[in-house]
Amino acid sequence: MTTGVPPLLLLSDVDGTLLGDDGARPVPASQLRAVLARTARQWAGGLQVGLASSRTLRELTVLQRALALPGPCIAEDGARHALDSSAVVDHGVRASAQGRERHGRRLLLTWQHAAPAAALREIMADEPRMARADTQRQSAAQLAALGFRTPGAVRRALVARTHSMLLDPHGWSSDDLTDLRAHTAARGLQLRRGGRWFTLTMVDGKGPALRALRHHCTVRGVPPLIAAIGNEENDQSLLAEADCRFVIRNPQRGPHPALSSLPDAVVLDTEGPGGWMEMLDRLVPCAQELLAARALGVSR
Repeated sequence: MTTGVPPLLLLSDVDGTLLGDDGARPVPASQLRAVLARTARQWAGGLQVGLASSRTLRELTVLQRALALPGPCIAEDGARHALDSSAVVDHGVRASAQGRERHGRRLLLTWQHAAPAAALREIMADEPRMARADTQRQSAAQLAALGFRTPGAVRRALVARTHSMLLDPHGWSSDDLTDLRAHTAARGLQLRRGGRWFTLTMVDGKGPALRALRHHCTVRGVPPLIAAIGNEENDQSLLAEADCRFVIRNPQRGPHPALSSLPDAVVLDTEGPGGWMEMLDRLVPCAQELLAARALGVSR
């Protein structure tokens, strides 16, 4: 790392942000890596890319392997986060890890920020609308219809889900949703939309995990400069915690108002995952502007 220039950490939402509704990437993986390498050369402190999603840690590491972009993960809508053991230089951080998991050749240190999924189901046991939407209670045929067509997909997305509930709300009316939001909030739970799915957790979104990640990635007293990009309501706390904020413009419905109203949020012009590539063009200038403002004592 060059003296005076902090490392740059980019945290990206996945569905609707990095991937389209059909799972397609904005460009082939090789092209994506080439553009990221070019962007990294423009930032003297170095660039690392991580994922922040309602997906499970197992799903995220599989995607990272496909992209050849290993990095930090915030999983299950902020209920968990993980770092490669080899990337951690602070022994205090290493000692604070609550778990260690093998993901292929990677050894990850893991932290939990929420109650286990079993506790969520117990709290909501008297709510039949939750039980009907709970994907872990669906039959194999129902899961296939929802897009989980292989046993591997079920294992990665559902069996590996340890601290949240993934909910399919297709049977909920707007009144149901309003009522369930109030019902879960009264019980200290958080119900948030991320694309077609809703996730139920006992944590205030991805933001707390990002705060912990910022601390864990601090090296010799220098914290990383953090950029974040997302498209949906479950990305609000992630972007709010970041230094540079980028908002994907959703096809047909535009940017989510909870994101576009955040201070200094950059709403991208290109719709959908194509906006991810636009973000890379704007990332370094945004970070340079932020550092310049801080050097002048201007708070951002």
